[in-house]
Amino acid sequence: MNKRLGRKTKILILSTLCIIISITCFNFLIIKQDQILRKYFIENPREKLQEFNTSLANSLSKYFIRENKTSTLPQVIEYIKRYGKTTLFDQVFIFRDEAGAIQQIDAAGQRSVTSQILTSEHLYPAGIDNGKVEGYLAIIIRQEENAELQEGLTKYRVISYSLRLVFLLLMTTLLLVVFYYDYSAKMRLARDIAEIRASNDGLTGLHTHEYFMKALGIEVEKFRIYHAPIALLMLDIDHFKTFNDNFGHLAGDKVLQEVAKIIKSTTRATDILARYGGEEFAIIMPYVGREEEVSEEKRLFSFAEEIRDIAERIRKNVEDCKIDFASATLHITLSIGIAFYYSRSEHVSAADLVERSDKCLYKAKESGRNRVCIDYEFTSATSVI
Repeated sequence: MNKRLGRKTKILILSTLCIIISITCFNFLIIKQDQILRKYFIENPREKLQEFNTSLANSLSKYFIRENKTSTLPQVIEYIKRYGKTTLFDQVFIFRDEAGAIQQIDAAGQRSVTSQILTSEHLYPAGIDNGKVEGYLAIIIRQEENAELQEGLTKYRVISYSLRLVFLLLMTTLLLVVFYYDYSAKMRLARDIAEIRASNDGLTGLHTHEYFMKALGIEVEKFRIYHAPIALLMLDIDHFKTFNDNFGHLAGDKVLQEVAKIIKSTTRATDILARYGGEEFAIIMPYVGREEEVSEEKRLFSFAEEIRDIAERIRKNVEDCKIDFASATLHITLSIGIAFYYSRSEHVSAADLVERSDKCLYKAKESGRNRVCIDYEFTSATSVI
């Protein structure tokens, strides 16, 4: 038991360490991510956005120049109409026409240049039609879209912290589950120990009457389903009241303890032993099959013989026992009654089996005590085998 608890403690410690390491590593990654996010986007947002706008404008100008180097003016007009206006930027081509007037081409077509275009931050020299038309490309970044970008970065930051919170809650829940499992295991162990103590008689160490009746009900139900024979032994110490009257209750307790020891040492590991009440004991003896018992008759006969031998050994061992108490040596004997369930057709119940074994016990006492009496119906059945 201590080794098992030791393994559970080690598993709990390792699980806790793994969870702590996971939480630490995850938080480290989130912190590094936040540092990068803060460094490049959140801190000094205007400067970062300006860098972003300049980079975007440079890229757009290079692409425009490459695509329209050999294009004629009508082709450039068509290009600007198709690609010059987006939700993030506008492209405007400024040039001097044949009359010498400054014109611009934007998404609306060709028209006179406006002062806003001439003051644009991003103006790039651009020639078209193999250099026959020289001009400038203006890239106008929409400021409202910059605000949306800033809002998106802020949302990203909120999501990163929310993700950290969810992970922490998950790890905390997992840790609580591990602790709860360990606590529940200890509580189950304590409950099982308490149930075992409650199911055992404090004086003899055998099961209590309540436990015996529950176990008998289970064994009878198993017989009802699987039809495996079952025997019930009722044992009573002969003239027990005399020991109490002549030597006191301490002598009676000593006798009960010695009889319980003999019963424990003589019965099988599969048997269920109980102190039925007072000076009475009860033994539930289920059938334990053997490979050589192929027929039901042979199985029944060998089981009956085995139970009879065990009962006789118990009776003989008790008879031979000498109990030293104070200055006296106590000699005791047992009367035993045995009842069986063996037939598939008979009515079965725990109460009926107890009643039948009680009748055999009374018959043993009426016949002179210190003897074993077996259910008559069963002995009649086995005598035919």
